[in-house]
Amino acid sequence: MLEFVPLELLDDFIQSYNLAQMLVVAFVLSVLGSLALSKKVMSLNIILFGLLFLLVPDTVSSIEYKLLGVALVAIGPVLYTTARD
Repeated sequence: MLEFVPLELLDDFIQSYNLAQMLVVAFVLSVLGSLALSKKVMSLNIILFGLLFLLVPDTVSSIEYKLLGVALVAIGPVLYTTARD
């Protein structure tokens, strides 16, 4: 039978990183994806990821990710109010 080799490789790759690092990658990819839509969608995305960074437990992430969450939650509403579309 054919084994799921790609899934094992993906699992080995993901286990070497923690949840907060995966959230950073997802944040960067989602901001790049939302650039094509509108500035308001991008600002809502920034606010959402800021809240996610704040809600991640301390055992999984360090204080730097919490500070990133605070910064994103502060920057997101400013971007939303300055967006035209």
